[in-house]
Amino acid sequence: MITKGDKILFFSIVLLSLIMFTAFQVYGFANGKTYLLIEVNGKLYQKVLLGRDGPNLTIPVPVTTGENVVEVDADRVRMLYAECPDGDCLRQGWISRPGQMIVCLPNKMVIAIQSDKYISDDIDDVTF
Repeated sequence: MITKGDKILFFSIVLLSLIMFTAFQVYGFANGKTYLLIEVNGKLYQKVLLGRDGPNLTIPVPVTTGENVVEVDADRVRMLYAECPDGDCLRQGWISRPGQMIVCLPNKMVIAIQSDKYISDDIDDVTF
């Protein structure tokens, strides 16, 4: 049987969760400059600074099967065109937050968004 105290506890937890979710969405997980990193075959192809007044451009990227096209719209990125059989990378849509990425596996291409606050080439305890 649910008591009055159980209802108060339940609604308090839900309210706290909504407040935390909203705070993370508004303030984000990282403060600092945000970069788009395009890698092909594990090597950095291009690095672009993103932001509210960032560039609006399309970047042609040569890959093994031809050419993929990446679209940058100020602070968000998507794969505009890809020469791959399945097109999963096209269906991933726009990304805009550090940690998000788009992967075109047949062409060995990765589009990642990273914050300068968390860019590190060191091996961490989890990876090691």
